[in-house]
Amino acid sequence: YEVAYRTNATTTHGEHGNALLTRWPVLRQGHQDISDHRFEQRGLLHVVIEINDRPLHAIVVHLGLIKGSRVRQIVRLREFIEREIPPEEAVVVAGDFNDWGARMRVAMNAMGLRDVHGTRTLTYPSRLPVAQLDFIYGRHIEPVECSAPRGPIWSRMSDHLPLVTDFLL
Repeated sequence: YEVAYRTNATTTHGEHGNALLTRWPVLRQGHQDISDHRFEQRGLLHVVIEINDRPLHAIVVHLGLIKGSRVRQIVRLREFIEREIPPEEAVVVAGDFNDWGARMRVAMNAMGLRDVHGTRTLTYPSRLPVAQLDFIYGRHIEPVECSAPRGPIWSRMSDHLPLVTDFLL
């Protein structure tokens, strides 16, 4: 596996950022600050991986806690995708959207990004999940199934359960 990681913020207790673990070759990676205000440092990690001799753009996000911030960060995400990714290439956008009620889905769909929806996949909090704050969207790649692994080991790793989505290329 290959790892891509970029720091969004450094604090007295450590740092936090966005990461991607992939079994496919990483062609390149980059980072863009999408912070909306000085109290929450946020970024997007852009990793281009190669699957079957084709590029796939994976973008990892962790959006803000305030709804207005998330709306503005989605606008920055759209601008980034329009500027950096050719329209015919496949994209996956994944991460903690802090999106109570899937309200960002409309904006993501407007960019041609789709997720597996219909049934919520609860991811937060990991001990006893009651909400889906994490999403995986794809463009030119079809989401088929979405799940979150359960069990006590996962709640020791994070306050969110991992989200797993199967796609068809």
